Amino acid sequence: MKKVALALLCVLCFCMPVFSQNDKPVSPVTSLDGVISRLQTLSADKAIEKAYLHFDKSHYNAGDTVYFKAYVTLGEQHELSKLSGVLHVDLINPADSLLQTIPLQLVGGLATGDFSLPNTLPGGTYRIRAYTKWMLNNGQVNFFDRQININGRVYTANKPLAVKTGKADIQFFSEGGSFVNGIPTRLAFKAVGTNGLGLNVKGVVVDNTNAEVTKFESKHLGMGLIFITAEAGKTYKANLTYADGTKATVDLPKADNEGITLLVNNDNPDKLAIEINANKAYYLKNKNKEIGVIIYSAGSVRSVKAVLDNQVLDLNLNKKDFKTGVVQVTLFSSQGEPLNERLVFIQNPDLLTITPTSNKLVYAAREKVHISINIRNKNGEAAKSYLSAAIVDAGRVPITEDDESTILSNLLLTSDLKGAIEQPNYYFANVTNDTRSNLDILMLTQGYRRFEWKQLLNDTKTGLAYSSENGFDLSGLVKTADGKIVDGGIITLMPQAGGPLLTQTTGHDGSFTFRNLVYEDKTRFVIQAKTAEGKNNTSISVYPAPALTTIKPGDFTGPVKDLNNRGYDKTAEQPVYMADVNGRVLKEVIINDRRVNDGKLNTEVLGKENLKDNQGSLANGLQGRLNGVILRDGIPYLTDKVDPAMQGGPMLIIVDDTALPEGTSIDNYSAADIESVSILKNTDAAIYGVRGANGVMILKMRKNAGSVAINKSMSPGLLSFTANGFYKARTFYSPVYEGFQQTGNKPDTRSTIYWNPDVMTDKDGNASFDFFNADSKGTYRLVIEGIDEAGNIGRSVFTYKVQ
Repeated sequence: MKKVALALLCVLCFCMPVFSQNDKPVSPVTSLDGVISRLQTLSADKAIEKAYLHFDKSHYNAGDTVYFKAYVTLGEQHELSKLSGVLHVDLINPADSLLQTIPLQLVGGLATGDFSLPNTLPGGTYRIRAYTKWMLNNGQVNFFDRQININGRVYTANKPLAVKTGKADIQFFSEGGSFVNGIPTRLAFKAVGTNGLGLNVKGVVVDNTNAEVTKFESKHLGMGLIFITAEAGKTYKANLTYADGTKATVDLPKADNEGITLLVNNDNPDKLAIEINANKAYYLKNKNKEIGVIIYSAGSVRSVKAVLDNQVLDLNLNKKDFKTGVVQVTLFSSQGEPLNERLVFIQNPDLLTITPTSNKLVYAAREKVHISINIRNKNGEAAKSYLSAAIVDAGRVPITEDDESTILSNLLLTSDLKGAIEQPNYYFANVTNDTRSNLDILMLTQGYRRFEWKQLLNDTKTGLAYSSENGFDLSGLVKTADGKIVDGGIITLMPQAGGPLLTQTTGHDGSFTFRNLVYEDKTRFVIQAKTAEGKNNTSISVYPAPALTTIKPGDFTGPVKDLNNRGYDKTAEQPVYMADVNGRVLKEVIINDRRVNDGKLNTEVLGKENLKDNQGSLANGLQGRLNGVILRDGIPYLTDKVDPAMQGGPMLIIVDDTALPEGTSIDNYSAADIESVSILKNTDAAIYGVRGANGVMILKMRKNAGSVAINKSMSPGLLSFTANGFYKARTFYSPVYEGFQQTGNKPDTRSTIYWNPDVMTDKDGNASFDFFNADSKGTYRLVIEGIDEAGNIGRSVFTYKVQ
């Protein structure tokens, strides 16, 4: 064996893209120097963004509010992103239909949000997904996507996973990607049961003469290693015995007669040992040829050249030179061809140290709790950090620590691996030699490249499909009274509540777009349009922002919706807000085409001319006038086709853009005061998310009629409308029990005791907060997660007793 002291030829610090943005097509790389040169020329402005959401708890009930804090990082140093200003967050039901989507404003890579779950929401496994527009340049690889369990009133809680038909499956992975005769090899394996989870297995490897070669057994979640040296002329198979007693026989991969392997030993906490091993046939053919190793970690690249003058070459690296996370080691030929690759995970003591302390160890129910926090970086220095804190009653919120998805497991591990990772926090909660060893096997089975070398080195793409998004675009069209396009017209956008005015001219086609506007949801605007000559005889149309078209129908089995909470079919015409040249209200364009999920119309509009104004009661005025709607004591219910799982609750009532409490009677309003009544069902009702599951009744009052609110006294060339903007997160309610116990008031049964998404430390790394316990006794669990200004992340768990 030859020990080679190989010098690192170059250290490049940038973030690796998966595509090129050069103006000219890029020719394929044909040498190792070409590989290094290509890496040097790639632009750092194509760094990836990642999103992580910290939730207040792991399980929810119908009627709860799901609170979360969003952290969006840029690049593989995990620094908070200043690139994107908009984060889209989706709530997806167990049937993979999009229930609700909210846009959140990112400020320095941070945002807070929530989803309010209806009391009638069916139980099951839901998903929450978060992404920026910039992430779409890499498909959905960097999307945050997490399952949450919701136990509904009409659903049996904690139902077991449905068992699929078929048999257990096992796959074998040779280290580095090559299984070569004559070279000692580690074959990693993973056995998966019919429910998709790891399945314990043991077995015996035999050769083609049925002679036993070695025995093996899974170590963790169906994963394990087989140590074997293949011999020329022999084949191998594994006789398996699964945990349930089922037996099977599987062929092992066929070994190559000629080849080179890459082995990485990650057992030593301080050293990373790399071994390049060529069998005799390969060595004789490639003797004294140049080979190279590229080591990619946290956006930095180290490259090493060597001459194949021995069958075995070794390289030892200090782990302290790497940040905690995935390290990608690739062996290249002299022609720049990737030969072998191995991913390893480095765990160094370089994470944030978050130390919470309480003013007491044991508390009483409803007693005030004071928590102090101190943050230190890897050098022991105070670190200004942005944190989120959640306290739950551990007796009421089921917690399996290994199963938790955390800021550590997500940003450092699962966001870089293929497929679902079982028990992701197992590798971080209590690091031992066993967890390190099992994490290495995970990298051998589910580890994969963030970028494909073949794609990278032969890339001819010339640009990005999506730019970063920092606000909303507002587009429209201006015509004259007789329908002619207004070219060069003056458009002025004015917030109705006051604020700066924006002005621009229309294009040759009469269109205009105000880009990257920042405003809260339901903001009212006024647009003024004049011709190039200064005349105001104009008609204005405003169009909703288009959907992000890469959210394809194949991503969901349910209806396609855009990211502005509109439930229209992607192929349907979008609604248009319009006013004529005299400022008069024009009817909203109601789209009544057939939907993707339903063979009949989902929207019904009843104008004031069709309302019965007898006895003043709105319920009497609507009696018999709305198809598929019945009124019980003035409360509307759908009787025709709705989602069967959600049928039965009262309809959501919206009066002039304001949602009324569930079960409100419409008899609080007079038919004489109503301009129109609209009924939304199925996909149309989805614009109101889960609240619209039982249908929506929209009442427009005569003093504010039509889909566009126009002031009757407005001059020509003016349009007023309400725009969808950034969602404003709810404030978590935390009761105050100061001075006395209040034993006679309403019971305090909170499961989330406290939620604070905006904890920020001072220059000394300190922060603190106060809250009050609930009535329940037992163990309360505090989880603090966050990130500092340098991109270092951390997590801490703290418990105390309530007696």
